[in-house]
Amino acid sequence: MGRRCGSSDTDVLADMAPADHATARWTNSTIREIGVALGVAVLVAVFRANGGALTPDGYNAGLRVAILTGATVVALGALSTLWLPRSKSRALATSRVSSSAT
Repeated sequence: MGRRCGSSDTDVLADMAPADHATARWTNSTIREIGVALGVAVLVAVFRANGGALTPDGYNAGLRVAILTGATVVALGALSTLWLPRSKSRALATSRVSSSAT
């Protein structure tokens, strides 16, 4: 089974102490939900500011700019992952498990 794209609780909890799992899981979920709500609000505002209306011409004009705005934010988010710290504890734990299994 392939790895799922995006943030999941497993990714958040990988380097956490078991006592902190509940707090980390709820914090991750809250931040994700706030991001979704803000993202929708911002894209609707961009849509409406660029003539977005429920007419064929208005819908096309507003949607084009909103999609480009969303794509730009996603691209910037993807590029920002280059500066995230790399976790070495997972790599060490994986290598220890595989070496002890052989």
